[in-house]
Amino acid sequence: MASYTESVDLLRSFTSQANRFPMLPPDEEQQLAHAWTERQDRRAFDQLVKSHMRLAVKIAAKYARSGLPIADLISEANIGLVKAVQRFDPSRGFRLSTYALWWIRAEVQSFVLHNWSLIKGGNTAALKRLFFNLRQTQRKLGIEDRVMNDDDVLRVATTLGTSVEEVREMEHRFSTPVTSLNVPVGEDGDHEAIDLLADDRESVEESLAERSELNDRRAMMRDALTILGERERHIFASRNLAENPVTLETLAQHYGVSKERIRQIESGAYKKVARRVRSSAELPAGPVPPMASKRARGEMRMVQ
Repeated sequence: MASYTESVDLLRSFTSQANRFPMLPPDEEQQLAHAWTERQDRRAFDQLVKSHMRLAVKIAAKYARSGLPIADLISEANIGLVKAVQRFDPSRGFRLSTYALWWIRAEVQSFVLHNWSLIKGGNTAALKRLFFNLRQTQRKLGIEDRVMNDDDVLRVATTLGTSVEEVREMEHRFSTPVTSLNVPVGEDGDHEAIDLLADDRESVEESLAERSELNDRRAMMRDALTILGERERHIFASRNLAENPVTLETLAQHYGVSKERIRQIESGAYKKVARRVRSSAELPAGPVPPMASKRARGEMRMVQ
């Protein structure tokens, strides 16, 4: 594993290279995208890739805590960027940064899952959700500052759709430090090496992509909800899009069925929605964050 100083030097080098290429205004991006999709213009393709390299570097740097080499993370991010440009369809109305954001994240996340030493025991969809959302879910439930008891573990497992045993195992794995990037640095040791790797402030490209992505996701969610039946839509929205999610027990009493049946309907509806959204956006088969997350509810509430 490279030392933190080597990682810092590499990241600075990659960032410097990426920043040599300016962002493209929307009209020029559209012209280049059409040149690539219609005529396979290689120069246009290269320009689209280069103008978004800083976005790839920014996203890759956020996964530095995995302990994997920063050069490898950036390489995977660039692979995701290239795949996005290859598949980008400007006629759909998306900005390339929005579309590329999904592909870059999926490529880097997949690389981390396959290579991080703690996660080499499996790569199921449930495990992906648990790996990328355990800490966020603990914060949402207000249990991030203590050792989880049996009730806490059950709440996390229910929220993320995994087993109690998997939650316990992942918590144990996360409690074991694996990366030299967390070592203290500086004269007083009041900073970690990871602090030197990336500027946590959102880049202009990422900020624009996030805002555009949010609007697109809301539109895709509206469309996806139309494929659900009335009961499916009510259960899905009550559990995933409401400010205060309705409990399984409450919905079970409302429909006169068991809590397990409500859970099955919710799970089936979620899968239908996820497939529809992926199909609409032509997204890669990467990790899908649970719709019950606080951020997702906040973003998607406007679709109702």
